[in-house]
Amino acid sequence: MLPADAVPLVVGVLVGASIGAATAVAQPHLGLPWSALANSASPWLLGGFAAGARAARRGPAIGAGLLACVVEVRAYYATATAIAMPVAHNVTPFWLACAAVGGPVAGLAGWGWRRGSGRVRAYGAAFPGGTFIAEAVGAYGLRLHYHPAVALFLAIGIALLCLMIGRAPWPGLLAWTAAFVVAGALVYGPLLDAVVGTTSGGVTFGPLGQLGQLGQLGQLGQLGQLGQLGQLGQLGH
Repeated sequence: MLPADAVPLVVGVLVGASIGAATAVAQPHLGLPWSALANSASPWLLGGFAAGARAARRGPAIGAGLLACVVEVRAYYATATAIAMPVAHNVTPFWLACAAVGGPVAGLAGWGWRRGSGRVRAYGAAFPGGTFIAEAVGAYGLRLHYHPAVALFLAIGIALLCLMIGRAPWPGLLAWTAAFVVAGALVYGPLLDAVVGTTSGGVTFGPLGQLGQLGQLGQLGQLGQLGQLGQLGQLGH
């Protein structure tokens, strides 16, 4: 039988493997805006939150959150390779670094929500809703400018926040939610924009998407020119 502190660590590995693999399998089959949920950080951080909530002590909760998020990244890329889905492997180290930072925060939040009290519980209760709202603002508002995903993530974040009402003191819950939204928006917005641009987030909008559209227009223009040249050639004959 596993020691009590080892259980959340095993749960973290299992949760991470399941979420990472399921994301890679589902992603090609989802349309907008639902595909954003399969290529975003907030749903993955919930895995770390759930794993941390299984822990009885703070240390194992942090470890469980870390394992869940790191395994999510590894499982995602391994599954994508197995099903021959094209992904950008060059940013794997960056996502692993994000998992190493976000996973412990999520795991600690799960423990705080279930086992903590006062400000610690407020921290945990604010995390799920706060990270979804932050991704709505930072990723889909500031970085990708995709309003349907903004509405979707805001709705989920507000719903999660409403579920936490009554489970933590109001002042602390609102203060931690604001902190998560501000900090998360900076990460999901300017930081990700500097590292991955607009190539991540379940949609391809912004400058890269516009370049793609211009490329298509350029090809159409070239085809039109070729057609005109063909017609002129026929007239010459």
